[in-house]
Amino acid sequence: MTKTTISERPVSPHISIYRWSITMAMSIAHRVSGGALYIGTVFLAVWLESIAYKKEVFETINTIYSSFLGNTVLFFYTFALIHHLVGGIRYLFWDFSPSLLEKKRATQIAKSTVFISIFLTLLIWWCVSAML
Repeated sequence: MTKTTISERPVSPHISIYRWSITMAMSIAHRVSGGALYIGTVFLAVWLESIAYKKEVFETINTIYSSFLGNTVLFFYTFALIHHLVGGIRYLFWDFSPSLLEKKRATQIAKSTVFISIFLTLLIWWCVSAML
C-alpha cells in the first residue's frame, strides 16, 4: 500500500486561475449590492424612526444625513438599489430567454447593466436636486 501525500492529490480549481469576465464581476456586484442594501436600509429605518420622536431628534438625524458624508452614503445606497434592481431584471430575462446566455450576448447585457445603473442613479439624483 502506497502512502499518498497531499501534493499528489488533485487540486480543485480556485478563483485565482480563472480569467475574470464582466459577467463574473456583475454576479459578485449583485451579491455585494444586496448586502449593502441591508446596511443602507438600517440607516433609512433610523431616519424614518426619528420622525416619530421629538422634532430635535429628527433635525439632528436629518442634519447628519444632509452632510457631505451623509449624501455620499445616500448616493451609494441609491446606486446599490438601482444596480441590484437592474441586475435582478437581467437575471429575470436570462430565466425566460436562455438564448441571452450566449457568451457574447451575456457580456453585452452585463456591460449594459453597469451603464444603466450609473445613468439611472445620476438621473434620480439630478431630478431630486432639481426639485430642491
